[in-house]
Amino acid sequence: MIEPHVRGVIKRSLNHAAASPGSILNLSDGGSVWAGTGMGFFPWFRPGSGGRLECPQEPVLGLSLVRAAIRGALISTRSILAGDHLSEGRFNAASSALYYTAAFHALDGLLATRGRVLIQPARGQIRSYSHDYGNGSTGHGMTHDPLPGDPAVICGSISRKATWSYEPRGRTHQSRWSELKQLTSTRGATLPDYVARALSYAAGTGPEIQGVALLERGIPALALLRHQALYEGFGYDADAFDAVMNRDNPYGMGLDSRADHLRELAVGLLDDCLEVADFFVAWAEGSPDSSSVVTRVVLSALMPAFEFESRSLRTLEPETAAKVDRLAALLTTGKVEPSRSPA
Repeated sequence: MIEPHVRGVIKRSLNHAAASPGSILNLSDGGSVWAGTGMGFFPWFRPGSGGRLECPQEPVLGLSLVRAAIRGALISTRSILAGDHLSEGRFNAASSALYYTAAFHALDGLLATRGRVLIQPARGQIRSYSHDYGNGSTGHGMTHDPLPGDPAVICGSISRKATWSYEPRGRTHQSRWSELKQLTSTRGATLPDYVARALSYAAGTGPEIQGVALLERGIPALALLRHQALYEGFGYDADAFDAVMNRDNPYGMGLDSRADHLRELAVGLLDDCLEVADFFVAWAEGSPDSSSVVTRVVLSALMPAFEFESRSLRTLEPETAAKVDRLAALLTTGKVEPSRSPA
């Protein structure tokens, strides 16, 4: 569920975007709120007072949460479907790797519902330049100002008072999953059950390990499952595999448990992505001036190039499949059917 203060920021961003004219391909270094955001919408940053980062696109920055969630949904859906296909053939390592990939990208959906977005590449202000080659010809191009510390990723987060703050992040798998720690840093905040179960499974802990201890042990263990699947060709449940080797499990019962746990995590996070995507689609249906915003979000969600076809969604839950179909219709046509009230 999208938290109320996050829902408000996203809706205000969408409304501001709809009321703000500007080129979809905007590489200029001045002008509107879209200046320098490139194809669709890619925000940039500059140093502010006290060493803090500022984002000139803050009035429309809620679009970044929408973009991240939609792209997460696209990658996650395809990875889950491919993983299901491989799982049917008992290719446990390959299916585990794909389910992990699905979860890794769909994490953007959970972050978005809590008002957090990982923005990459982390870019400074765009600048135009010219270069005299000395033979009567001149070249022109665009570059970006460097940012303090040269961060690979910037995490934008929305406070309960609906204000933005920005922090540098790394690009490792553990860095990305470590955002789960930030989700539980506020009073009363908890992780979804499907995330806690995945971390507990990866770490090999019981229900008695919770909170910070679970995160500290579960996050590196979860990233290790990917490494084992991709680089060691191992995608079995470790306990079931040991029992097979010890001849205590001659029928291989439970060998696919690892893939099952990763799939549950991926599907749960996909549903979070689709929660944000569905909010956007509902807003677009109810807004008479949504077409330019839809185009902007769709283009940025599909950049870098991404192929997407709905195809068969038979292995997904019917409600999830219906939301994916609904999103696919928006992505392929750039239009929505007026079938519900505005968000």
